[in-house]
Amino acid sequence: MTPKQVNSEWFVVSGSQQLAGPFKSNGEAWRWIDRQEGELVSKAEERSEWLTKKILGGA
Repeated sequence: MTPKQVNSEWFVVSGSQQLAGPFKSNGEAWRWIDRQEGELVSKAEERSEWLTKKILGGA
């Protein structure tokens, strides 16, 4: 998986297949890749994700 810029937008691609996007920045595309690969996120992101899941009735 790798980020690819098309005009002013970023996409995550694998070979010729688009996996995700569009994203506003390269950083957002890399963050999506990190999450898909199970990489740790910052504590603030972790808390925010946990709260969102609780509010929406997830985990």
